[in-house]
Amino acid sequence: MRIWLANHYAVPPNIAGITRHYELAREWATEEKADVTLFLSKFVHPRRTFVTAEEKNALDKVPGLNLNWLWSYPHKTNDFKRIINMGSFAAIFFLAGLFKRRPDVLIASSPHLFTAFSGWMLAALKRCPFVLEVRDLWPDSLIKMGGLNNKHVIKLLTWMELFLYRKADKIIVLTEHQRKFIADKGIDPDKIELIPNGIVVSSWKPDPSKRAEFRRKMGVPEDDFVAIYTGAHGPANALQYVVEAGRYLDPGISIVLIGDGPEKEKLIRLKREKGLDNVYLLDPVPKAEIFDYTQAADVGIISLADNEVFRGARPNKLFDYTFIGLPIVTTVDGEVREIVEKNRVGLFAGAENPEGLAEAIKTVRSYSQEEREEIKKNGRDYIDREGDRKKLAHRFYTILQKLVRR
Repeated sequence: MRIWLANHYAVPPNIAGITRHYELAREWATEEKADVTLFLSKFVHPRRTFVTAEEKNALDKVPGLNLNWLWSYPHKTNDFKRIINMGSFAAIFFLAGLFKRRPDVLIASSPHLFTAFSGWMLAALKRCPFVLEVRDLWPDSLIKMGGLNNKHVIKLLTWMELFLYRKADKIIVLTEHQRKFIADKGIDPDKIELIPNGIVVSSWKPDPSKRAEFRRKMGVPEDDFVAIYTGAHGPANALQYVVEAGRYLDPGISIVLIGDGPEKEKLIRLKREKGLDNVYLLDPVPKAEIFDYTQAADVGIISLADNEVFRGARPNKLFDYTFIGLPIVTTVDGEVREIVEKNRVGLFAGAENPEGLAEAIKTVRSYSQEEREEIKKNGRDYIDREGDRKKLAHRFYTILQKLVRR
């Protein structure tokens, strides 16, 4: 089967960012013997720079997998240049696909809707099934986060969203909330499939000997109890409350944040203004190293803004932390809280509450070794049931096979 997969923000594991699409594509190429083309951007969104030749050359060649790196307009902040960045990627994706041999199926992933719309147009021209993957509920999330208030743009994006839902032969969602949200718009629930995020289980093996090395890289005192956050530093992540939690921690507890984004400089200034020497803000690291950093911590933090749009989120960190076996402290009510509590892998700290977050971290610090071992086992069981990328990729591929046969 010839598969085209497009996501503006996809990256391979040696670059910090969204590795879901590369990992799915690799599984389809190696395990299902498919011919897969992944369309991704040369401009790496989280760090606002172009991918380097060294980064491309560091990737092992995967038979059957073709990475089609597309140019997109560079930008530094979330201003009009980012909109040009989105539009340029979507336009170049359409042009790049126009002159390629027809695929058997085309998958386009949001955000944003412009890439998805280009995907639908290409699928229509190539006369192949079109699969829409919904990673973020545009424009709903933009509106509820206060980032979009132009009624004309809202009208356009709302039309585009519903148009794509109706035209897609299959819709892939990452959470149950997304499935219900789309079905409530009058879309046939049988057309919507859940393929959540997950972990490539074979990609990392525990190595306790690395713990001291990666603690040194973090810069934390050797004997500190460490709470870690890994991922985007944007308005949606509400990390100012995580930084401020440092004010309420006991001596011997540190918070480490690894990643980048538009709020990073504000967080650094907040740390300095408050004199929070127990909070460490580190640069992004490749996916291949993030598990070693996470293993060197004692509890993982999942933080999002207190907004109803995130009630249905399942961030990558949920899978990263449970895979490592790290206890979780989450500030996110809704689907994340339900999963954490149901699977007994951590606790809810309250939303946008730095003091509550600090208290939750202190509670985890008091856990016995037996309690921590039970959390580790529960986390691995959860990954085996719902977060093994190999199993999820096979389930996804089976859906594609049925579409192509039909």
